[in-house]
Amino acid sequence: MRAKAGTVADLILVGCAVAFTAVVVFPRLRLAPEGEEVGMRKFDSWQEDLEFDRIVGSPNAPYRMVVWTDYQCPACKQLESEIDSVRLELGDSLAVIYRYFPLGNHPLAFPASVAAECARAQGKFGPMHRTLFRSSLGVGPQGVLPDSALARASGVPNLDAFTECISDSAVEEVVRRDMSRGRQLGLRGTPSIQVGQRLGTGSRLAEELIPMLRAARRDVNR
Repeated sequence: MRAKAGTVADLILVGCAVAFTAVVVFPRLRLAPEGEEVGMRKFDSWQEDLEFDRIVGSPNAPYRMVVWTDYQCPACKQLESEIDSVRLELGDSLAVIYRYFPLGNHPLAFPASVAAECARAQGKFGPMHRTLFRSSLGVGPQGVLPDSALARASGVPNLDAFTECISDSAVEEVVRRDMSRGRQLGLRGTPSIQVGQRLGTGSRLAEELIPMLRAARRDVNR
């Protein structure tokens, strides 16, 4: 009997320790409320960001998401591979709106955003966007962005106009306006993702993004 009593007492003590750990050590673990995702928050004036015209995909695509990106951010690069997987599922029904949010600790991120915007001026934003993420901007000396090489790899037709564009303060202001909007939304890092009226920071897997996109489309159609 004493042995059994001791065993029961031990089990009770173990159970109490587990309960204490769950409450005290891991207080932030929680389930998302039904219809919401952990790490995503609702915000007002969300339609204006979904209607922004820096798009990869059809402007009329029924599934739309906004990505705030930094071309020197490893997590942003990883997100791009997840978006590619989403495209395999949704095809031409997906449009991704990109906003620039270069971080201060990434010295090539701002000029890379300027280069992307200058490629956009010649109808080559998508190719430049992909080229920048395929380049090793985070590897080796952090000096000058290889603008001409990136432009050629992206199929930019007029290299002289591109070279002039990357020195244009008006284009830099375009990038700064994106950054200002991001700060207004309270963004603190990249990538940040908006799906419908929900916004959150951090990369997401394709299997998370697809149901989020479908739920957002249902919300819009109600």
